[in-house]
This record gives sequence, C-alpha cells and structure tokens, in this order.
Amino acid sequence: MPAITVKRVPDELHRLLKERADEHGRSLNSEIIACLKAALEPQVVDPEALLVRARALRQGLPARLTDRALRRLKDRGRP
Repeated sequence: MPAITVKRVPDELHRLLKERADEHGRSLNSEIIACLKAALEPQVVDPEALLVRARALRQGLPARLTDRALRRLKDRGRP
C-alpha cells in the first residue's frame, strides 16, 4: 500500500485532526484516511429519502412562495 507524507500541516489543522481522531477512537493516520475518503468518494444518494426530506421541508413553507415570504424566511432568526 502506498504511503504519503504531508508537509507543513498548520498547527490548528493538526489539532483538529487529533481531536477528531480521539472522538472517533482512531489513530491520527486512520482519521486522515477517513477524512480523505469522505471528501473524495462519491456519496450515494437515496432518492426516496431525499424526496421525503424535501416534502417535509416544503410543508413548513407557505403554499405559494412569494418574494415577500422568501425575504421573511431568510430574515427569520437574524438580528
């Protein structure tokens, strides 16, 4: 199996990777591989689950989405 070396990893990134590895119970190397796989491998999308989620989100919207309603939804929770 090939090996790679990553040089000049910023301190903050190294710290975050170590924290994440600890949270997942993995070595730093295993965590880096998991992060790379998650970033590079295609994600399988379940169309049915996506439609269920879209329908659930749509239920919270007004029947007709106007500019005014969209502006109000965007501003919700903003100071």
